[in-house]
Amino acid sequence: MPKPLFIAATGRDIGKTSISLGLIHLLSKKMERIAFIKPVAQRYVQISEDKIGDDALLIKETFGLEYDVKDMSPLIIEKGFTEKYINGQTGRGFVKKIRRAYENLAKESDLVIIEGTGHAGVGSIIKSSNADVAKLLGANVLLLCGGGIGRSIDEIALNKTFFEQKGCKVIGVIVNKILEQKYDKVSPFLKRYLKTAGIPLFALLPYRSLLSNPPLWLIAQQTKANILSGKEYLEKNIEKIIVGTMEPETMLELLRDIRQQTLLITSSDRIDLLLAVFTTYFKNIGNAHNLSGVLLSGKQKLPQSISDILASVNIPVLMVDEDIYSLASQIYSLRTKINSQDNKKITALKKLAEDYIDIESLYKILTSEEKTVKKGWWERIMNFFKGFGKNRV
Repeated sequence: MPKPLFIAATGRDIGKTSISLGLIHLLSKKMERIAFIKPVAQRYVQISEDKIGDDALLIKETFGLEYDVKDMSPLIIEKGFTEKYINGQTGRGFVKKIRRAYENLAKESDLVIIEGTGHAGVGSIIKSSNADVAKLLGANVLLLCGGGIGRSIDEIALNKTFFEQKGCKVIGVIVNKILEQKYDKVSPFLKRYLKTAGIPLFALLPYRSLLSNPPLWLIAQQTKANILSGKEYLEKNIEKIIVGTMEPETMLELLRDIRQQTLLITSSDRIDLLLAVFTTYFKNIGNAHNLSGVLLSGKQKLPQSISDILASVNIPVLMVDEDIYSLASQIYSLRTKINSQDNKKITALKKLAEDYIDIESLYKILTSEEKTVKKGWWERIMNFFKGFGKNRV
């Protein structure tokens, strides 16, 4: 069995789960049993009495993995956890918990993919940083960084050094989310730097807006919104958010020039704004047709006349009893979230992996590591017997 593969990002929201999903998709064509574990997770879902990392649940559901989901997500770091840990208000034993979960997966698989959290040092406070966990589990490290030149190179060098100081081997790099208009400029510089540094490069992935834009149905699901109208039009992916706190005439000017699929968030008592918006939409002024949804903040019941207008337009209208800026923040956090029901995104991710990741080179390194480990053990056994024979003489 090859050493486990630790997917380590140089920062937040670079696409660890997306890359893990793409790699499992590709490697599943070469290996029968691939397991996944996110040892330390911050975002979770409640399943009965258990808290399970949402990334682990996504991978399990996407590939129909039969492993125990509690082993795939052994440690949840909730808000306020760090303070409790420092004050001695929460338990220890995290290392044993992670190791036990990993061993349960490893004995039933051909390869374990391990997804980190944040950059190399995240988790240090509980002595379970990404580098600590990679070392603990004997994993090879695959670094993932964002698309750029100077900043990407700096982050690769910094994180590589941190992992190596902990005794981990960095086997290569994947660069993700390179803006398409900069792809041809950025790629040659990164290739040149990594070649000079002797670091294998497995992929240069372009940014795909679809993968960062949440669909309306996911927004409705995550905000627990009441769908007032347009339930059949929730498949559109939201590219832009407008927070409607301005005067109606300002809103009209904004709507005339929106180029992306847009969600308007405004208060449920802003009847003047709603009337202006729907008038612009009905008249199809400028680019008003790019208004893809309206999210109302508050619980004030709409007048019947407004409800009748809503029923006659093809725009989903949602309502949530929460303040506007909290809703905007929630939706922004969904920009990097993938849901197992989001077939469009999952299909796009698999296609992106197929088109850009050099899986043959990665697989070769993984399996050559396996042969090296086996050879090493065999040589030790033979040397033992040779030494035993000499001692007997």
